[in-house]
Amino acid sequence: MTTKILSLITATLLLTTYTFADTTLEDITVVSTNKVPTSIQNTTANITVITASDIKEHGYQTVAQAISTVSGISVSHAGGLGQQTSFFVRGADSGKVLVLLDGMRLNDPSTTNGTAQLEFLTTDNIEQIEIIKGGAGNIWGSNASAGVINIITKNAKSGVHGTLGLSYGSYVTKGTDLSLSYKDEKFTAQIISSYLDTKGFSAKAPRPSESDSYTNKNINMKIGYTWDVNNQLKLSYNHVNNDLGYDVTNANDDFSKINAKQTNIALEYLFKHNNYSAQFFASQGKYDREATNPFGGISTYATKIKELSLINTFEYTRNKAIIGFEHKNITGDNQYHSLFFNSINKVDYTNKAIYLSNAYKISEDTLFETNLRYDNYSKFDNKTTYKIGLKHDNTFIKDFTTSVNYYTSSDVPSAYQYANPVLGVTLKPSYTKGYDIGASYKQLLTITYFNNTVKDTIDYDNGASGYYNVNGTSKFSGLEIESDYTFPTLDLIANANYTHLFDYKKEDGSDLIRRAKDTLNASLAYYINEMHFGVDALYVGERFDTDGGFPVASNVPTGNYTLWNLNFSTKIMQNFDLSINAKNIFNKDYQSVYGYATEGRSVYAKVSYSF
Repeated sequence: MTTKILSLITATLLLTTYTFADTTLEDITVVSTNKVPTSIQNTTANITVITASDIKEHGYQTVAQAISTVSGISVSHAGGLGQQTSFFVRGADSGKVLVLLDGMRLNDPSTTNGTAQLEFLTTDNIEQIEIIKGGAGNIWGSNASAGVINIITKNAKSGVHGTLGLSYGSYVTKGTDLSLSYKDEKFTAQIISSYLDTKGFSAKAPRPSESDSYTNKNINMKIGYTWDVNNQLKLSYNHVNNDLGYDVTNANDDFSKINAKQTNIALEYLFKHNNYSAQFFASQGKYDREATNPFGGISTYATKIKELSLINTFEYTRNKAIIGFEHKNITGDNQYHSLFFNSINKVDYTNKAIYLSNAYKISEDTLFETNLRYDNYSKFDNKTTYKIGLKHDNTFIKDFTTSVNYYTSSDVPSAYQYANPVLGVTLKPSYTKGYDIGASYKQLLTITYFNNTVKDTIDYDNGASGYYNVNGTSKFSGLEIESDYTFPTLDLIANANYTHLFDYKKEDGSDLIRRAKDTLNASLAYYINEMHFGVDALYVGERFDTDGGFPVASNVPTGNYTLWNLNFSTKIMQNFDLSINAKNIFNKDYQSVYGYATEGRSVYAKVSYSF
């Protein structure tokens, strides 16, 4: 983007207006915008927050289901629960979206694009999901050029508390979740476990073929100790174990199986003194998968990420300055064994980084935010990325705001890509630059335009059986419109969002597959006497996939459909809650990934007890 265009956007911003309205919006605190707790009103970033209440009322079973209702995000499923899920943020693929759990990285470097496997993340222990749309690599580094999804687990409350939940539903889906916590002035301890099992349905169409079952076991623990108001220590642990049947050859493939395990552990120390705070963070993520196929092949993937960081924060009346230091080490071992072929690929590299973030209130009406990050890689070219953001409140039209952000980000090859390049090719990081412009009036209407370009995209060459950097630039641009309105006399809450993609083009100018040109989410909720009734609708417009034909693949339509869901929840008696969710109530037959089945009409119920 030229300086002339940037100046024009800035001038337009200053002549218009923007702010979150104190009288209409809750002052939500997020940590994903700059790695430290920040009021949602004190950042220029585009942020959406999904709460535990949202998850409960809509019956979201996985994080992938929850984020699919957010403007600018589309999700495609290659089957039912646990099956491979693709998600796109503003047209960019999931490898360009960083997913965190309490600050711990969930992106699996052993996957083909370094994505987090959201299909394996259930929602039972989640308190809040923060979603930042737009380039955030200038704070978080690689895998964040399209945005960040930060999942925050539930925290302990004062005293002793516990919950027990039991669920059952279609496709012989059953689950349970259990939590127990304790908190006093000094010490906190919490353990949350969940179990989800489903007979499922065939991953490949048609749906009634051989069923592909799925089992998810999860345990999450937190221990914290507070010496005084200035010193806190916290230990976090999360482990997920998944067993899944999937289809390789056809819908009746009952041989192919996957076992996937992911373990994250983190130690965090927080020191505060007057206007200064320091956070030391040490974490390790282990990602292990084993997949078998009908051809006698066994693939194993074992990857590990170790991370150390020190974040220093200085807060003043008008200014919040942050300087952070990071050190990451990524190691991987990918192996494939069969009767006729064996291969072993290893990867080992480090990433050292320093970043600066500054949020400055030019006046009570105007916020100016900047980020600057430098990454040093042992295997790739070093990169400098940055962000400039401005948000302004118009005093002439109360509760009307405008914002603008210009950003750059960089994404290094995943461990899998790095270990499997085209012969003779040395992969390099891709580079994203873009901007977004937003205007909002209370929560009634928010409009955001975004425009991003990506150079040196990493793609797979079927003929050469390896990854390479594509020459040229891919383009993504679109419009997001969101609206929320409450009818207080009727106890009704209505909300809707619409996304239109103007561009989602590859370097050669052709459209990328699996992106919907138009998506519309709408919901209506009614509350009375501790009961909640709701209806959700999702419309997916024009969308194409590839049929995988050989030697030439053809594009096939997979869009133009609407799905309807019904939701109900109520308090049965003191400490007991009931929720019932009916999905795809008109039994729409559709495919979000060509050749793969999707969920038909289904009903799920859950009873929860808490003390």
